[in-house]
Amino acid sequence: MSAAIDGLRIVRGGDLLTSYRFNAGEAQHFFCSKCGIYTHHQRRSNPKQYGINVACLEGVSPFDFAEVPVMDGVQHPSDNAGEVRRVGTLRYERSEK
Repeated sequence: MSAAIDGLRIVRGGDLLTSYRFNAGEAQHFFCSKCGIYTHHQRRSNPKQYGINVACLEGVSPFDFAEVPVMDGVQHPSDNAGEVRRVGTLRYERSEK
């Protein structure tokens, strides 16, 4: 999920966030310093946007999405002539208990 930089408000746990920059150092990735979960990042491709881990949003579950596209995670579009490499799709199905 994407949001404008001014469209994200941390309501709890902001004091526990830590950030990390790797590779080109342009994107800033945020993680919980207590449990290690990735929460969001400032995009390299559009620094005016955050990419957000929807599982960290109150009232949202990964099961709310029937399909989630998976990118290769290796070749960033900025390093690959703008090409986004989709390598598959995750499908979530609830298990019957």
